[in-house]
Amino acid sequence: MKFFRILLLFTLLLSSCIPQQKAQIPEKISIAYAEPLTSFSPLDYSANNRKYLSNIYETLVRYDKTFDYDSSLALSWGRFDDLTWEFRLRPEVIFQDGNSFDAEDVVYSITTAMTDNSSQLKSLLNNIDKIEKVDDYKVRIFTKSPDPLLLNKLVNVYIFQSNYTDFNTPIGTGPYYIKSSESANITLERFDSYWGPSPYYKEAFLTAITDPELRLSAILSNEVQVLANVPPQYVEEMEESGVDVQDFPNLEVSSLMFNFIGIFSDKNLREAVYYALATDYAEEFGSGYLLSTDQFSASGMSGYSRKLTDRNQNVETAIEFRSKYKGEVNVTLDVPTGLEKLAEKVKLDLAAANINVTVLVSNPSYFQNKILAGESDFYFFGWKYDLADVSDFFETVVHSQVGAYGSFNGMSYSDVDVDEYIDQASQLLDVSERQDVLALISKRILEDRIGVPLFESELLYGIRPEVIWDIRLDGQILASEIVGKGV
Repeated sequence: MKFFRILLLFTLLLSSCIPQQKAQIPEKISIAYAEPLTSFSPLDYSANNRKYLSNIYETLVRYDKTFDYDSSLALSWGRFDDLTWEFRLRPEVIFQDGNSFDAEDVVYSITTAMTDNSSQLKSLLNNIDKIEKVDDYKVRIFTKSPDPLLLNKLVNVYIFQSNYTDFNTPIGTGPYYIKSSESANITLERFDSYWGPSPYYKEAFLTAITDPELRLSAILSNEVQVLANVPPQYVEEMEESGVDVQDFPNLEVSSLMFNFIGIFSDKNLREAVYYALATDYAEEFGSGYLLSTDQFSASGMSGYSRKLTDRNQNVETAIEFRSKYKGEVNVTLDVPTGLEKLAEKVKLDLAAANINVTVLVSNPSYFQNKILAGESDFYFFGWKYDLADVSDFFETVVHSQVGAYGSFNGMSYSDVDVDEYIDQASQLLDVSERQDVLALISKRILEDRIGVPLFESELLYGIRPEVIWDIRLDGQILASEIVGKGV
């Protein structure tokens, strides 16, 4: 026993004399998504592709983690008058190929996003009249009418070099550049000449893993350290394995929308559906990660109104409204693939009010085309508020189909007064006045029963214990914001 203690003491003393190696900082962070990158173009507006490209490209203005405006390539900005904005640019910024950044690049980038045939940003920027260079580090943007959401829109416009057209080879000003790409795998390398803080990791590996079980395996085995789109059924297993699972609002509201041409032109039937539907769809289908809602705006964002009345199921009231429509009621409900169980729940709820539902399930592409063609009696509809403001939904989905307005109005809904309110809100620069008008629109379209809001969705992220990352409201996973622990 005494010998053991002496040996133990000798071992401890010996170990204290051996130089201790510092913890090794890992070279790479791996991030996995459910969907692959499909385009390298900075003119692409799909949320899926922007998750990847936001590590390479930057914008004039960006959101911070809480959706407040933050400076990026523009140091500051302000309005000269209702139609004129000026942006002072950040000096000493260079692109990832070594060329310097200046006002010419900003003018070219925004003009290209406004006019190029391949740009998916044209409708977003249709209120910009022109953009001019003032000097090497100052530009002015002139709008056709007052635009309270100009900054929100510019958050989505990537800046690239003047006269640059090879969008398949991205070159931005961001903290990472593309080292290699193959199929669903992209390797980014730290841009050592980046103007901002240097990223913690030298490399960022971005990959798409479409199979939910393979995504689970990847994060449990430490093949990836941050996982987007965590399937709810795997949350318990991941947490038991030490993976931190965090849920965050997705700013997406899902509803059932009516077609005002056809059987649902009768408001009594819309009222009948409104009262017949249960209010527990979030609980039944969300595994704890959906939130019930009574309005079309995502909670907490600009335009959300706390004054609206909660919806309650009342089958007796539903039957009363249904009885005002003479004859049988046979309707079709369109949903995209994967929502069959939800559709069957709707069918069952409406059967109690003597409304017969035929469920039609189709792939997302066919489903969207059918909705936009106005060929559905009523349909499932999800809207993500990428501009952090409800007016995007009003202008695109609610407004009559006129010019750039109403491009997703598959309801054939049209109300002169509502259109006028939407037009007014799109130009109001006074925040308080604008909020009042947005609340008025929300109240009006609910009273018109354009649809039935069901729930808000949340995103689930898996984070390995070896890393630290704070989730962003905009849903972006920026590799430059992830750091390691204990180093």
